[in-house]
Amino acid sequence: MPATYKDIQKLTGFSFSTISRYFNGEKVKPATQKSIKQAAEHLNFRMNDFARGLRSRKAMSVGLLIPNLNSIFCTTIMYQIGRLLRQHGYGCFVCDCNSDKQVEIEAMNFFIRKSVDGIITIPTDTNPVQLQSARNRNIPVVLIDRTVSSIEMDAVLIDNLHAGKLASEYLLSKGHKKISIVSGPSRFQIMTDRKKGFLGQIPESGHDFSTRIIETSFTINGGYEAVKELLGSSCDITALFCTNYELTLGAVIAMNELSLRFPDDISLIGFDNLQLAGVIRPSITLVEQPMEEIANKAVELLLMRIDDKLSYKYETVKLKAKLIEGASVADLHQVKHY
Repeated sequence: MPATYKDIQKLTGFSFSTISRYFNGEKVKPATQKSIKQAAEHLNFRMNDFARGLRSRKAMSVGLLIPNLNSIFCTTIMYQIGRLLRQHGYGCFVCDCNSDKQVEIEAMNFFIRKSVDGIITIPTDTNPVQLQSARNRNIPVVLIDRTVSSIEMDAVLIDNLHAGKLASEYLLSKGHKKISIVSGPSRFQIMTDRKKGFLGQIPESGHDFSTRIIETSFTINGGYEAVKELLGSSCDITALFCTNYELTLGAVIAMNELSLRFPDDISLIGFDNLQLAGVIRPSITLVEQPMEEIANKAVELLLMRIDDKLSYKYETVKLKAKLIEGASVADLHQVKHY
């Protein structure tokens, strides 16, 4: 016969309510946690999620909807969120909509049919009606990386104006005046803000400053095609700023094919400090997002909404990026041939 709370109570001496709080992920003393965990392992106790759901009125599951499994940002966030949810006793349904609005709607409806306790999403559609469906059913939703104009919801993202500013200030400090920004689609506010933050640092009165903006898709191929076309033509820019990880990687591939080296032939600032940092030499100067902190805050907000511990005022949390200095940007104050 499977072990029960009563068996754990006999071993530990704790009340049913204390044992229940532990298994529902509520706060109990560390010593109590250890004792109950040891008793459960000794008894080979397995929590019945269906029974727990009936008692707590929770499914103990969360829906996670991301635009694309090919995105390093998305998969990193997905890993961190899954890890954190498991620590709180929650399972996670993961859906990839491949940046397709209709698939995104279907995935959201799937979460609703599964009666998930909450949803975390990086929305593809900047005006998504499907989010309202979750709101109508009182399912908490936390947005990551972007907000939407049509509906107020909790969101966690970086201060993208500040991120763009970091890149611009660094390039300007190294004497660069002719710069190209490789950006994702401008319909996403994060891209608009990164460009705005960058351009806001360039002196308006300086006639010798010039900035060229290339807009492409959020993909490695988008960055590759854009940079290969740009640098394969007659071009006098001295530096590139790529506004996400995939665009940065695409730019590096294009430069390799064109036999261009950084920082000798052209300088480069990329985005997000992931595999690039340990593989590419010389190391790339990068604007780094605090991905673990983003995931932590998103899970924290969602669980507080699920437990109804927040007021109805929705929060937009903006975290700070930081610049990781590598060796991919030339100091033109010291390089005579420029």
